Amino acid sequence: MNPLNHIYKPGSGAAAVCMGHPGADEAPPFPMECFPPAMADMARAIAHTERTPETLAGCCILGIVSASIGAGLQVRSGPDRVTRGNLFLLASGDSGSGKGETFKHVARPLQEFERAAVDSWKIHTKPKVDTAKAILASRLKKLEKDAGRATDLIAREDLRGEMELAMAELVQAEADCHPPALTVDDTTTEKLAVMLQNNQEQLASISAEARNIVDNVLGRYSDGATDEVIYLKAYSGDSCRVDRMGREPVTLQRPCLCCLWLVQPDKVQALLAESGLTDGGLIPRFLICHTRAQPRPIVDGIQGIPSVIADAWGQLVRQLINAFRIASESVTIEPGPEAWQEMKGHFNRIVERRLGDLRDVGSYAARWNEQAWRIAVCLHAGLHGEDAGKRGLDVETARKAIAMADWFAGEQLAILAGGRHAARQNLLDQVMGLLVNKPQGIQASDVYRTRIVAFADEAHALLGRLEAEGELVGTDTKPKTGGHVTRIFTKTKK
Repeated sequence: MNPLNHIYKPGSGAAAVCMGHPGADEAPPFPMECFPPAMADMARAIAHTERTPETLAGCCILGIVSASIGAGLQVRSGPDRVTRGNLFLLASGDSGSGKGETFKHVARPLQEFERAAVDSWKIHTKPKVDTAKAILASRLKKLEKDAGRATDLIAREDLRGEMELAMAELVQAEADCHPPALTVDDTTTEKLAVMLQNNQEQLASISAEARNIVDNVLGRYSDGATDEVIYLKAYSGDSCRVDRMGREPVTLQRPCLCCLWLVQPDKVQALLAESGLTDGGLIPRFLICHTRAQPRPIVDGIQGIPSVIADAWGQLVRQLINAFRIASESVTIEPGPEAWQEMKGHFNRIVERRLGDLRDVGSYAARWNEQAWRIAVCLHAGLHGEDAGKRGLDVETARKAIAMADWFAGEQLAILAGGRHAARQNLLDQVMGLLVNKPQGIQASDVYRTRIVAFADEAHALLGRLEAEGELVGTDTKPKTGGHVTRIFTKTKK
């Protein structure tokens, strides 16, 4: 028996929405059962202690595991393709609903590790670098004086070569003089590129209140033009160059960025309303949900998070950071045959629906299987900890990753529902407008030629859907002289 059957029952919840069944009126619960024990226990304990929805804690747990892995763990997701575990998560909750408290509990071990690394750098590394800089600066001053007094051309050229070498060493020393970072909060694109360059091209953008980050992406520092290119590149690991005014450009070879942004609901809508972010591909890369976290009253008798649960969570995060996030090389895990078949089946089901009822949200659906692979890396890491690189991806982890990806897909469709309805109504109005001039009936070629849709097969699919919904009546006709059968559509008589 599939152990996920008790999580998602056919015909209900987010998985049902994703797979095309009518969804329940009540929002489906976060699929906590998909998490390995250390992740699930911590999420449930936080939700209980802070009286917040499990969805909020679940998103934070998933995001921090992703941040703790960075680019250090990936899965072979195709014959010539690997997929990393870096996720982009965007979760909303009302102001004063416990976002900050939940985030602090989850992020604490990652932030403590980062603070310890910075403290160690201040004590052991920075003094050495500062000393080297001072020696080089003093040496440059002496070489400059010697060059100024030199009268021999050969001696002057020798001194110039020494000065160039010393200046290069000083520039490198200054470039190396930066504290280590695992995370970043509110920053510009230029600064983000520099920080990636200085930290193995890996960072996690995490924030309990990401309003300013969202504003930056929406164009706060770029005259209103969206500023998302580096996020796109660092999601997929593509090389990019970021030019900076008055400074050398930053070139990144294979950047890796994780995002965990908690925002108020209006910021989710602001991002969705910016068509360029959807068309450019940034928003479809995000796992988006409304956590439905709301202000809550104080309740007597609530116990804190049990230390054994918090300790297990902290140990998992530290293991993952040491084994993967700060490792010099990434490790690739291999999916077992059954896991591969599960992922392939998931991909093919989505492709089938992208040719049908999901045409209008194809840019979103195109990412769902990739998200399942990415989530699988995180669940695999949460299950095996520092040994994750030594184990293959098993079928149960693959199934759980698919279930979780389907849950996020259902949340995504629910958030997009209003815009999808308006877009569909607009298409219906345009088709009905054609029938005003051609009451005898229209065919798919009429819809395509008037550019109501971009492709001929979309025209056939649109008219077929309107017929299935009862808006049109379709009749097959064949010329008396023979030839292909044509389906003519007329308005339903009501």
